[in-house]
Amino acid sequence: MTSTRERILEAATKVFARKGYLGASLEEIAEEAGVSKSLVLWYFKSKKNLAREVALNVLPRTLIESCADRCDGMEIIDCIVDGFIKKYSSKDMRRLLLFTFSYQAYDEEIDREVSKLCSTTISMVAEKAYGSNGVADRVRIRSLIGTLICYILTPHECIPPEEYGEAVKKLFRRMI
Repeated sequence: MTSTRERILEAATKVFARKGYLGASLEEIAEEAGVSKSLVLWYFKSKKNLAREVALNVLPRTLIESCADRCDGMEIIDCIVDGFIKKYSSKDMRRLLLFTFSYQAYDEEIDREVSKLCSTTISMVAEKAYGSNGVADRVRIRSLIGTLICYILTPHECIPPEEYGEAVKKLFRRMI
């Protein structure tokens, strides 16, 4: 059984995926969740706070850090690739990721999280995957993340997700 807060987050995720963070209204989110607008505000205080929480859940940082916690060496590459393809397999999640990157300009906390993803998280993954967090190894991991984000944003390239994932894994495993 899901809590009211979780139902609101699920509803917000659906509505934001359809309309974007700026285009969605609290009324639409409340209706989707089957609750009142005042209950949405009681849990999240504002639309901005709700949008921020959804956006932070959409970003891949926790997925990447989870892989780093569970894996070492080249296993981390496999984990990240598989995790990205699974997490962003739905059109809604892909759209939300794009909306999140564009919403970054409106929200300092999201901007900080994206910066962490592109700096400290990348550095930590480079160290675990390649044994170094030097410039070349950080660029490799940035390239990996960029490769995955590009595929997620444009999956219509006629390459099945599993095939794309395997090709990416092979490419980045060879970069030792």
